[in-house]
Amino acid sequence: MPQDPSSPAASRQPLDRDAIVRAALDLLDRVGLDALSTRRLAEALGVSGPSLYWHFGSMGELRDQMAEVLIAGALPEPDAGDDWRGWLADGARGIRRAALSRRDGARLLAGARPTEARRALRLGPSLARLLAAGLPAERARYAFLALARYALGVALSEQASGAARSDAAFEYGLRALLAGIEFDLAEGSS
Repeated sequence: MPQDPSSPAASRQPLDRDAIVRAALDLLDRVGLDALSTRRLAEALGVSGPSLYWHFGSMGELRDQMAEVLIAGALPEPDAGDDWRGWLADGARGIRRAALSRRDGARLLAGARPTEARRALRLGPSLARLLAAGLPAERARYAFLALARYALGVALSEQASGAARSDAAFEYGLRALLAGIEFDLAEGSS
């Protein structure tokens, strides 16, 4: 018997990783991270739960991919004209903005496990900026991690408390971190 063209199954788009991630992010906005489950996601997509495991081996793998989509574009593209301070500040702002763009987005990002390749793609340009400015490799890595963790920590605090965003307070802390990195650079060159 032919399928009714108005049925949900007939109107369903082919299931692929991108469609699943988009649906999962939409569901995250509706129900939050604690209530996000394969059962709920399968219902939202109109499929059976096990069909999701053809695309993602676990809920953890799906959450990691959701975080990758959320953070994509948070760090600015390298531009030779930017100084290291401006570029890293824009990156920290981008991380915070990405974390706050979705319900529980900060928790999703904080719990993500990026692959080494993805981590290198994000970390590489930042480290290159700091290395070019004269910071030794290990301290350059620490500086980037401090900025990223600061941005994510502020977003976690803002989402957890439900308090209004305070851009002024975030910018103050960001300037303090950048000043500390600049001091470290000056100390290293003397």
